[in-house]
Amino acid sequence: MKHELPKLQNTPVIPIDHFPTRMQCFVFRNWEMIEPRVLGDVLGCDADTVISLAAEMGLPTPPDVDPAWLTKGYITIIRANWHLCSYAQIAFMLGISEEQLAYILREDDFLSVKLGNFKPEVPPLVYAPLTEEEHAKTRAIRQVVSAAFEEMPHHPQKPFDFRPFFASVGQYPALRTGDAPKRFDQRIVYSYCALYGDTFSDRALIDESFPDELLSAYQSLGVTGVWTQAVLYTLTPYPFAPALSEGWKRRQEGMRYLVAKLAEYDLKLFLYMNEPRAMPLSFFDAYPHLKGHVGRDGYASLCVSTPEVQDYLRGASRDLNAAVPGLGGYLTITASENQTNCYSHANKATCTCPRCREKDPSDIIALTNRLLYEGAAEVNPDFRVLAWSWAWKDREPDMTHHVIEKLPAGVAVMGVSEEAVKKNISGTETFVIDYSISVEGPGEYALDTWRHAHENGHDAYAKLQLGVTWEISTVPCVPAYEKIRRHLSGIIEQGGVDGIMLGWTLGGFPSPTLRLAQAFYADNGTIPDAKTLYGMMFPTADADALTDAFVKLSDAYDAYPFYISTAYVGPQQVGSSNLLYPKKTGYTATMTGMPYDDITGWRSIFPQDVYVSQIKQLSDGWHEGTLLLERAARGCDDVHLTALVRWSHAIDCHFRSIYNQCMFVIRRDEDGVIDTAVAAEEAMLAAKLLTISCEDPMIGYESSNHYFYHRNHLLEKLVNCDYLMRMYQ
Repeated sequence: MKHELPKLQNTPVIPIDHFPTRMQCFVFRNWEMIEPRVLGDVLGCDADTVISLAAEMGLPTPPDVDPAWLTKGYITIIRANWHLCSYAQIAFMLGISEEQLAYILREDDFLSVKLGNFKPEVPPLVYAPLTEEEHAKTRAIRQVVSAAFEEMPHHPQKPFDFRPFFASVGQYPALRTGDAPKRFDQRIVYSYCALYGDTFSDRALIDESFPDELLSAYQSLGVTGVWTQAVLYTLTPYPFAPALSEGWKRRQEGMRYLVAKLAEYDLKLFLYMNEPRAMPLSFFDAYPHLKGHVGRDGYASLCVSTPEVQDYLRGASRDLNAAVPGLGGYLTITASENQTNCYSHANKATCTCPRCREKDPSDIIALTNRLLYEGAAEVNPDFRVLAWSWAWKDREPDMTHHVIEKLPAGVAVMGVSEEAVKKNISGTETFVIDYSISVEGPGEYALDTWRHAHENGHDAYAKLQLGVTWEISTVPCVPAYEKIRRHLSGIIEQGGVDGIMLGWTLGGFPSPTLRLAQAFYADNGTIPDAKTLYGMMFPTADADALTDAFVKLSDAYDAYPFYISTAYVGPQQVGSSNLLYPKKTGYTATMTGMPYDDITGWRSIFPQDVYVSQIKQLSDGWHEGTLLLERAARGCDDVHLTALVRWSHAIDCHFRSIYNQCMFVIRRDEDGVIDTAVAAEEAMLAAKLLTISCEDPMIGYESSNHYFYHRNHLLEKLVNCDYLMRMYQ
């Protein structure tokens, strides 16, 4: 049984007119990520020829190839080559099989969805000598790239080199909270640099994903637990297709190693469970009686109404906890993008499972959580299962209360704090599902969920998103601190929750944001006011000036045109690295993956003029707040405040670029004009962001997407803008 690659589609090839040839674009995007020999093997030429192509474009030779890209940046490589290479060529560059690539695309935080759920069918990349005309065009690229390298720092930071900053956090003086008891029993975060894939198989990868410097920083910031993704059939023997479990003993050994390592820093390991995993229809040739709801992508649920699947979930959970004592708990999602149980992607009217469609959806959701909990509790009665209510509300009817009432008492209920909060943005009514700092919680829906959990004997957890959200994720944190301070204060005053999850895969950097949150952990009867809080966080800075800056930044952030799809598919993740296309691509923006030029997707529910106006307000206000923050930090030797200013400048580049990209697309599509003034400003922003990213390896990075952009991508944007200015001036 094999995982299947997304279907190939004969769609228009994305224009890359700023390069004379596609092979040059291929070399440019992969330079110093992939060995020239491997690039040559893809093109059908030798390494020296590839090096010559790179040198002619102004790229550094010989290349300083960083092997970390293959283990920690493979998603960046896949995304950069999605429109250039075949599946076979991408797999070859990564040194894996096409079957392994299919697994990554499906299980690495549903990467295939982020890429559009299909692969453009592209012509094969084959080396051909450049013509005289192509040589002439290449000279323009070399001029742009050479000029950019002259302005860049001479010794740029290496990608993935996060440990020095982690270490500086661990050395920061602890906030003075006395001996007061803690407000939240568990405070759980996702490791900033954890790989989402098969991490447990390799101790070296475990140490890369959970470095000591980061764990020490978490301990100093009051974090008690770290969560990571897990696929159950890879961790215990899978009775239905044993080959899928190959290496399970090695992974259990890795988990034991990680549990022990975390324990040295008073941290517990929580596993994120999406179970049972859906399987391709071919799987059910041998097990037709286990087939449940059939999804739209050729996969079907493993039906939890069948005794065999119930025995599997309960037994695998029991066996895993027996093999790995000391696990902190599970974090479960039962209605997410990943298809699992028969109601994970269906409601009563659409479920195709002959067994489950006769049952209430809440029964199936509660049963899935019950099976995982019961198996673990057989081994460890204190084991925690946090059942996340994500998307329970969206089933018809809302099944949140019903699920809560059917869960075992030992299962806690976690709700998104800002879920269902409504906001009117320039006449458009929006609301939150998840992932917002701009729309503040806690909302009445979350408060009701937590109350109902307590009334039915369950602990209640708040899922927060304090560091960054999909509003922008490619910096370590968003210092809209007044919004975050008010959110935490509201939870304490109204929520009464027992524990908190501090963020999804994004937001786990040990930034000043987690220091801010730490000030709320002491249950001493007081909640710090703004000036006191910022003085505690940055004791050598002017607290009044900092307060003014954080108020301005928070007021600016309030203009964000938030809706879940604007957060998912807008260009805010890639910012200035997103190319400007002289012709409409026709592609639809994808979830946290590729925004293209799809302004209709970016704006979602907002009228175009409202979306663009809000982005302009956001950009202008953030720029003013950044200048205030820079002045407040002047003369202060606090390395963390200095970093906060740098990150705020990076966000400033992103927000201005969103506005520029909107105006470029509007003028192109509505007026038939290529706006070279926008291209010129975009080049300036890309150059500024390039300098910042060379100084700071965290810029552009998010753990489940790796680098949304890095040096090559920003250099390509400079080439792209130069081409537009020369051709359309």
